[in-house]
Amino acid sequence: MKKPAFLSNRALFVAMLLVLATALAGFAYERHQKARTHNPYILQNGDIVFQETGSQQGKAVKAATNSRWTHVGLVFFRDNKPMVIEAVQPVRITPLADFISRNPESFYAMRLKDADEKITPAVLRKAETYCNAQLGKNYDTRFQWSDEKIYCSELVWKAYNEAAGVKLCKPRMFSTYNLQHPTVQQIVKQRYGSVKNLPMSELCVAPSDLAQSTLLEEVPKAEVKK
Repeated sequence: MKKPAFLSNRALFVAMLLVLATALAGFAYERHQKARTHNPYILQNGDIVFQETGSQQGKAVKAATNSRWTHVGLVFFRDNKPMVIEAVQPVRITPLADFISRNPESFYAMRLKDADEKITPAVLRKAETYCNAQLGKNYDTRFQWSDEKIYCSELVWKAYNEAAGVKLCKPRMFSTYNLQHPTVQQIVKQRYGSVKNLPMSELCVAPSDLAQSTLLEEVPKAEVKK
């Protein structure tokens, strides 16, 4: 007896789902493996991790700052596992491997040059208190220097300032960035209504400003076994 057509279609649909699930699992595994192989740094509490993102905002940040770095977070260890607190939407804690997996090739880590002296247990406790208070806050799409909302590099800058009294770099006014680029102007219009509404004297810290800080240096890397 010939089977009803809908049974054949259903079997085909199930087979397609299985193929898709297998492909997605393989993709997730590949990203996880790449994240592991692209983490050569010997990280510790307080390290600052950078990455390049390909979103529309990321493209605007690149154009405005003339730098590849568009996102940044702060490393801490929980139960001996590396985590990153980052200002996304909302501010949250992300496993380091997940942070890296977004763009493994762009992963970069920096550390305070005198970290052994400045990052004391007391400073870490203050940093934890400050960062815990930021969890759940909305991401500041207008990049303002207030505490109601917060963006990624602002979170890192203020965490160091609050916990250790260290100003990683000097905050800059909006007017000092490249605001004439078409990609930048498009984002400004979306978020401020008009370029004329942009507060040129608003203070700001971009990921690139942190990466260029004279107080920071690249984190040492582990030796790769051949």
